[in-house]
Amino acid sequence: MAFKFVIASALLASSALVSADWSGTGVLQCYGHVSVDADFGEGANNEGTGKVTCTPREWDSATGLGPEAMFFAPVNGAEFEIWAWDYHPSWGFGDVMPTATCSGAVWYKTEDMGAGFCTPNKEKNWSGCGIIHCNGDIYCNDC
Repeated sequence: MAFKFVIASALLASSALVSADWSGTGVLQCYGHVSVDADFGEGANNEGTGKVTCTPREWDSATGLGPEAMFFAPVNGAEFEIWAWDYHPSWGFGDVMPTATCSGAVWYKTEDMGAGFCTPNKEKNWSGCGIIHCNGDIYCNDC
């Protein structure tokens, strides 16, 4: 009987490590690698309908960069966060970095505004790294 309990406990614990997709309506904030599809420019005075894709990169403390992150505030449900420092695909353990898309009211900035997750790394110092805010339909892969 104790043997069955140990196996059941091990299976339950391993099932908690499985990632799944999530979708809903609400607010997505992304700090890191982003792609914006919108007919308006970046900045504080610009907001409109668009689509964004957040693709955080694996965090490496040796670069001195802050980790990239995504914050979710669903209309129905609990808020949750995804931090790049929690995923290490390069370590070979099967981690998959979550990605998210959002279609709705978008605001974006193509820099980190001094937060330190886009610079000083030259690979990250491009217009595809910045901050987005989207209020709309969200789909998150591997959340």
